[in-house]
Amino acid sequence: MAIEKMKKLRLLVSRTDKDDVLRELMLLGCVEVSEPDEMLEDPEFAELVGREDAELERRRAEHAALTRSMEILNKYVPVKTGMFAARPDVTEELLLSESDTSICLELSKTLVTLDDNVRRLTAEETNEKNLIEALTPWAGLDLSLDSEGTSTTSVMLGAVAATVDLDAMRGDIASAVDEADMFTVSSNKEQHYLCIVCLRQKQSALAEVLRRYSFALTTLRHLPGTAGEQIAKAEARLVELASEKADLIAQITAAAEYREALQLCFDHIWTKIERAEAGEKLLGTRYSVVLTGWATARSEPQLAEMLGKYSCAWEFTDPTPEEYEKVPVLLNNSAVTRPLTMVTEMYSLPAYDGVDPNPPMMPFFVLFYGLMMADIGYGLIMMIAAIIVKRKKPRGGMRNFFDLLLLCGISTFVVGILTGGFFGDAPEQIAGLFGAKFSMPALFDPLNNTMEVLIGALALGVIHVFFGMGISFKKQIKDGHVLDAIFDIGSWWILFIGIALGALNVTWWVAIVGVAMIVLTGGRSKPNIIGKLASGLGSLYNITGYFGDILSYSRIMALMLAGGVIAQVFNKLGVLTGNIVTFLIIFALGHALNFGLNLLGCFVHDMRLQCLEFFGKFYQDGGKPFHPLSVKTKYNNVISK
Repeated sequence: MAIEKMKKLRLLVSRTDKDDVLRELMLLGCVEVSEPDEMLEDPEFAELVGREDAELERRRAEHAALTRSMEILNKYVPVKTGMFAARPDVTEELLLSESDTSICLELSKTLVTLDDNVRRLTAEETNEKNLIEALTPWAGLDLSLDSEGTSTTSVMLGAVAATVDLDAMRGDIASAVDEADMFTVSSNKEQHYLCIVCLRQKQSALAEVLRRYSFALTTLRHLPGTAGEQIAKAEARLVELASEKADLIAQITAAAEYREALQLCFDHIWTKIERAEAGEKLLGTRYSVVLTGWATARSEPQLAEMLGKYSCAWEFTDPTPEEYEKVPVLLNNSAVTRPLTMVTEMYSLPAYDGVDPNPPMMPFFVLFYGLMMADIGYGLIMMIAAIIVKRKKPRGGMRNFFDLLLLCGISTFVVGILTGGFFGDAPEQIAGLFGAKFSMPALFDPLNNTMEVLIGALALGVIHVFFGMGISFKKQIKDGHVLDAIFDIGSWWILFIGIALGALNVTWWVAIVGVAMIVLTGGRSKPNIIGKLASGLGSLYNITGYFGDILSYSRIMALMLAGGVIAQVFNKLGVLTGNIVTFLIIFALGHALNFGLNLLGCFVHDMRLQCLEFFGKFYQDGGKPFHPLSVKTKYNNVISK
């Protein structure tokens, strides 16, 4: 259980074998192809080779078309699937087969075209409906919409606001122009729709009156025939559009039987994208291709066996200390410690030459979480939820999350037994509701033994911090920095042990020795005696940081008490109603809220104790994750034959 050892891989392969080698590397999933920048720094070598063209853009276009086609099928023919629904198993051979690829790609293009046509018809439907809505107020007018009158008379169709007094408007028109008349076609809450007739020679005088009433000419004057005729025409067109849309949607629906084939093709093209992205990092000549990358050390024999089948030459070398920053990091953990990878990744992966924090962090993280949550009922919920989801075989980060939830649930359950918490004091309150007495057995009650809980939390903090210092001590010894381990870490241990002995009235001399070691050795790298002493005194000031770190563990007590008190408050509120039904309602709502808050709060505070107080004592971060060329799928679970 440590950071996976890496080997630097240099590979020269015949161009005819390039695709087969990339395919084999992807199936093995143990090589990360890196950019060839280092080789291109040699100008002579750079003149001999060129970047490979892997048709990445073409593969991405195919992937985009398949993505769109799946969205179209899900839109018109949705399938209900759970978040953790099991995915169908396919063999590697079937996933990489090209047998149905061209057919599925053509089908995806067809589906995209059909959906585009449906969208076009939908837009046309909207236009026709908008036209009908605009024409409806004029439906009672038995006059062609494009009519402009006669050679001597002018006809104007338009509207004014519904607040306009039509009688006053009609009177103003009559006063200004004798040879004019106004007819009301229809009215609604917003507008009056009017038809105004006047002599052409009086039109300018009439326009002055209409302007005062904000008369707006209709935009429908370009349409031939009456409004009723246009409405009938639009309604007939809507029937045609509906029929055309139904036919197109039926074709899309019929394609749903090929959903699984499209999903398989989607995953297949994804593997091609992975290979294309790796292929663009290769350098090549007319007859050969050069690959550089990183491989796990334990995969070297397997890689050598595979590469031996092809016309190629390869070299595995250990990374030099100068290359450590470039080496990708892969944590090799057991099933118990692997779930903590999600915590490590949320913070930062360790440096390649650092320490894998998951194994030492696991027992503390799980214990602290259980102490903070500390309830049998909440622990049961966490365990049941994790077990149900794990049966669906989630992958990656989701698998780690629910594995961690299971471990923390077990810890919460066990600590709940020790503290006698079952949804707070629910058994006692329910028994009291029926006039009986009952109390959960407990080793200790956090609410009545607050000081003991606080002392225990701080003691755990001391152990946790000392353990982190011990990891650093071991690493420095391993790296050959024996004096640094003794002076920078051992002296603090002596000081803290001395403080404990002094507090117990045993002796203060051990503490004095610790102080002397820190002051005299803390500035040993300085060039003169004054600098050494000043730096040593500054190092002694770090004792405040250690005490601050240890006091931070009081949050374990705070969250344990807070969760228990809130749970008891909701139980008490339910009991005050005197009715079992209302009690259960308040109980369910209150504990759902308390459980949700504690689930997140305990995780955040537990993670803080690990990432700040614990990691700060030994952790060297900055590692970049290992991203090997591998098979990645969305819809299918790949199995080896």
